[in-house]
Amino acid sequence: MSKTKLPTYGALPWRIGPKGAVEVLLIHRPSHGDWSIPKGKAEPGETGRECAAREVREETGFECRLGAELPPIRYEDSKNRIKTIRYWAAAADSGHFTANEEVDAVRWLSLPAALRTVTEPRDRPPIVALGTQLQLQLGLNPVPEREKMLLLVRGAQVIKRNDPDHTDDGTPPAGAAALAATPLAALGSMFEIERVLSAPSPRCIGTVAELARREYLEVEPSDHLAGGSLQATLNLVAQQRGKGTVLCTHEDVLAGVLAHLSRHERTVLNKRFRVRKGSAWVVTSDSSRYHSAYYLPLSAPENGNV
Repeated sequence: MSKTKLPTYGALPWRIGPKGAVEVLLIHRPSHGDWSIPKGKAEPGETGRECAAREVREETGFECRLGAELPPIRYEDSKNRIKTIRYWAAAADSGHFTANEEVDAVRWLSLPAALRTVTEPRDRPPIVALGTQLQLQLGLNPVPEREKMLLLVRGAQVIKRNDPDHTDDGTPPAGAAALAATPLAALGSMFEIERVLSAPSPRCIGTVAELARREYLEVEPSDHLAGGSLQATLNLVAQQRGKGTVLCTHEDVLAGVLAHLSRHERTVLNKRFRVRKGSAWVVTSDSSRYHSAYYLPLSAPENGNV
């Protein structure tokens, strides 16, 4: 049986960089060999916000003003323990980094660069959420220039019409709560999206419908994403090199595409392959081949896993 551990608290520091773009601060932990977001455990009598601010100060040397809370992360670790991480947006005021036992390096990075650099996939949704918050609340462009990527999305669960978290027509309600619940729909603030294609099934079309709507696009049903012929799917994927395209399909099709890219185009997958419902792989390319891909776990964890 899984045991629930005490929450971890952290914050994602941000600033307007020298070139006028939003930047976030990532830390390198030598004991883990990873790039991560500052976080840690609360001391006795300390609130989550107080802990997050202290951890940022101790690990990075920067004083930050904590803003809105970002969507929490919940996952099951290798010892079958349920762990929760709560993050806040943190506007950096002042400070200077000095290497210490826990952190030997830090980097200020643009949001797209941070998404590529952070080691654990579960740290990516807070980065996307921060960009969306800054855009909606402060009117800031989260990225200096949206990049064109191939976004491979696995279809999510069908939304039931009697779900209290949705309206009568099956669409999410308006407001901040809906925004936090639909991180996939917010990807247009990070990436330039020119087309949205989907397998014809209702659950696949429904998964990307809100994203398409926000980008003033129509979801284009495609039989090539339905799973009848992997070669037809691969031909479609090849046609999208260098373009900003979303392809929503089923688990086995997505797995076949990524396996083919890894084997035949030497596409580097930065983490072991996963296809949680409603999540995405972001694939970089030029006109000749797909170079690398990273996993973006956008939906709620299934059985506590990411």
